[in-house]
Amino acid sequence: MKTALTCCLLLGFALPAFAGRLPIVLLEHLDHEVLALSIEEAELASLPDWQPGQGPVPLGIDQVVEKVRAWALRLHPDYDDVRFLEILLKPIESPRYGTRWHYLVIIQGRKDGQNLPRKHFLAVLFDGKIIHGVIEPRV
Repeated sequence: MKTALTCCLLLGFALPAFAGRLPIVLLEHLDHEVLALSIEEAELASLPDWQPGQGPVPLGIDQVVEKVRAWALRLHPDYDDVRFLEILLKPIESPRYGTRWHYLVIIQGRKDGQNLPRKHFLAVLFDGKIIHGVIEPRV
């Protein structure tokens, strides 16, 4: 009984400390898979509080293309280039920071003039940070 009480007390003190550190997980449902993107909520604090219809997007498409291309070629030096399959503007809902926005970008590498089979799914935050997604089979 004493051990259970001690565990409850420790858990009660620990939960508030971890509450602000849990990541926001964005899930995108693809054909037979789920894309998971994990973003630390604290990263949203520095993002512009932009909303559609409130002026130009803080990070333009040309900048997104430039940043993603440089990121992909740095991580995959065997690529000659990358092919952009999709660039979507998507919201991130946060209880602490409200609605922030990001780009969901889907690319594939190119080598010797051919598209490589692997696709990369990325979140590009409005501060230019790139977060690589993880694909999981849908159960």
